[in-house]
Amino acid sequence: MNFTFFNYLKTESKILLVTLLVTTFSYSFSQTCTVTGTSPLNWANPGPNCSEGGNAGGKTTLIIPVGFTLDFDSNGDTWAGTTIQIYGTLIISKDVRINSNIIVENGGLLRLQSKLELGPSVAGCGFTLTIRTGGVVDVGGTGSDRLSICGVELMKGNGACNSCGGTNSGKCVYDGKPYCEPATGFVGPLGYAEGGYDSTLPIKLLYFVAELSNHRSVNLEWVTSTEENFDRFILERSISAVDFEPIYEVQGFGRDIFSVENKYRYEDEKPILGNNYYRLKAIDLDGSVEYFGVRVVKLTGPKHLFIYPNPSSGNSISFGINFNPSENDQVLIVNSFGVELARLSVKQTENNIKFANELSSGVYILKYISTNFQLTSRLLVR
Repeated sequence: MNFTFFNYLKTESKILLVTLLVTTFSYSFSQTCTVTGTSPLNWANPGPNCSEGGNAGGKTTLIIPVGFTLDFDSNGDTWAGTTIQIYGTLIISKDVRINSNIIVENGGLLRLQSKLELGPSVAGCGFTLTIRTGGVVDVGGTGSDRLSICGVELMKGNGACNSCGGTNSGKCVYDGKPYCEPATGFVGPLGYAEGGYDSTLPIKLLYFVAELSNHRSVNLEWVTSTEENFDRFILERSISAVDFEPIYEVQGFGRDIFSVENKYRYEDEKPILGNNYYRLKAIDLDGSVEYFGVRVVKLTGPKHLFIYPNPSSGNSISFGINFNPSENDQVLIVNSFGVELARLSVKQTENNIKFANELSSGVYILKYISTNFQLTSRLLVR
């Protein structure tokens, strides 16, 4: 398989690329602060490790640890950093504006007892709320208890709201009215941007394309601009658009990558004749799964039989085909004298033959026999 995975930055200098990568990781972890002090803590009297108004030149990620409660209890309370990560509890007991993304981690709780505004009332402000699996957002029981992002009201405790047809989970299409809170609260995994529920959070996928190359292979490419607490991608393929199987797995570029384009590439050298369906499976660190796709590429041309490795050591060989086998298809191994040495029923596109007795050096023929056609390929054993 021929595949590559690299971070896409607009430079051709490898030295600069490495420098930027090191800077990115350093920035992500050194610019955080964890709230300390006596819990519960009013934000007007922050702990010794944090100060109000974090910014790009200071502390950009505010961490509320497990078992700790932080209360934004004044209209002037704010945080102007990049992210607030909630492992414990964050209470909004006064109307506040926070220019930051918020992530409610597994076991975390965001309790809205008043109005929380993420970002200014400007379309495209870019702030988001992510609720991980096991995280909860609890909206109070009055109409003034609510969440807005970029000036768009998305959650409300009471009053006219979008009940999603009576089965509200906070996942329905945003219809101009805020989501009604489910009985158990907004339980992750959920993600919200100013347009409402956003299933792509915490991964922001800029594009995912699949293109036929040289009539033999399929080039797949996708680019992300955000990866938060992200683990890996699994690229899956199907010939039915229903049953998908993994063909490639790659680790994500980082746990907290913002506003950097990360390009992934893979070449499927063994597509099947007909339609090939591809989709991306994204797995977060907490095990949450999201799917992207589906992309379809149609392969036309003659049937092919592949042997690998070739030459072989004589212990075993693998072979593949670029079409779906029929029920009674078989493969034979014969020596240079035409003597049959092995026979195998073919049920899948990738197959393996292990020889009871190691093949001696020489040239052998692999014969693929189907009802309407035959294919042959030479095998060299050293």
